[in-house]
Amino acid sequence: MNGEGGSRRALSMAAVWLVLWAVFGLLSSTSGLIEAIRRDLGLTYAQGGFLLSLPFPLIGLFALTGGVLVDRMGVVRLVRLGAALAIAGGAVRIGAGSFWLLAAGIALVGAGTGLMYPVLPKLARMAPPERRESAAALFTGAVVVGTAMSVAFSGQMEGLWRAAPFSPAGAEWRGGYLGWAAALLAVYALWLAVASKGGPEEAGEDRGAEADGGREAAAGGGAVAGGGAVAGGGAAGGGAAGGSVSIWRSRPIWAVTASFFINNAVFYTSIGWFPSILMEKGWSLAQATFLTSLVPWVAVFGIMLTPALTALAGGPARFIFICGVLTAASLAAMPFAGAWTAIAAVVVIGLALVFWFVLCMGYPAKEVPAEAAGRAAGMIIGLSYIGGFVGPWAAGIIRDATGGFGAALLALAAAAAVSLLAAPSFGRRAE
Repeated sequence: MNGEGGSRRALSMAAVWLVLWAVFGLLSSTSGLIEAIRRDLGLTYAQGGFLLSLPFPLIGLFALTGGVLVDRMGVVRLVRLGAALAIAGGAVRIGAGSFWLLAAGIALVGAGTGLMYPVLPKLARMAPPERRESAAALFTGAVVVGTAMSVAFSGQMEGLWRAAPFSPAGAEWRGGYLGWAAALLAVYALWLAVASKGGPEEAGEDRGAEADGGREAAAGGGAVAGGGAVAGGGAAGGGAAGGSVSIWRSRPIWAVTASFFINNAVFYTSIGWFPSILMEKGWSLAQATFLTSLVPWVAVFGIMLTPALTALAGGPARFIFICGVLTAASLAAMPFAGAWTAIAAVVVIGLALVFWFVLCMGYPAKEVPAEAAGRAAGMIIGLSYIGGFVGPWAAGIIRDATGGFGAALLALAAAAAVSLLAAPSFGRRAE
């Protein structure tokens, strides 16, 4: 019986992994298509930046909502709801013939993704304490691989649109949207079939695990991700005094939120506009989108290395400081870099951002008492993803005003430098 239950759980977890992969592929596909969309619809860079930015306030809002709903509805029902919203948004994007209809579809995809974000910590906590770090890395991998594949290959899916029956000539960028919508629909059907036979536990069992947070925190645990991830062990006695923590009054939590805000601003500006920036340095569109995908691809390796490198650096506060310095320096160098030097900067930025990301996402699991960890994660994710809205849109506005992306890159470098002020809070308990 245990063997059968274990096999069913493994199959269900695999289906969840595929859903997360497809959802984040669908979410990120605009990054690989934005230049083609902008040219076809006659959009300014500011309008293109708005489209790149639009999902992230929705992700933030619905992540806060999902943090509450996942405790009440359970993992299965929330995944169904989030995936259904994302599929609806994907369908609207395929048929959109105007800026605002395309924006509406992108917004729906963002809302669905936001609802599913709080599922990630829940899935990691379902694993035995000694396996939570591996579970966190597994589900973070779905997010990262989906994002990387989307940025790299969405622009290469034009043939899907040309092959579709009754598709009008031109607007081949719709093929990228069509490919990811079809992928999500297929894995969503698989998920429904698996979940109907019993999969990741519903809210009851999961809440039981949460109630045992003090024992689990003492044993150690890892948590989750966002566009990413969570790693790290829970501090001993982490469940104690949970009721005394007011997340909205905790200075360390606010500092981590501010740091993560800047991380998101830099990351989503990078994967959104780096193709255009690299094209200005002489790369073709296909080359530029593939090279931009190095930002999320290096995250696959970075996630696994973060715990060891954090210890080597002397703790999270020091390591987050190093990541901020590397990010600021690389962004400041990009306006003056040649074609190949810019690629080196892209790789450094990708690695620094993922280390930084993991430490931000891991903070609630490590430094916040178990009773408040879910609410703290919802606050940190919900507010910080506004950075994903501000960054790409502001960069597009600056590009229209100045005729280049140099000023936008320098502004991001300055923001990364400001984030260094928050570094000491990563080594402090929430209070």
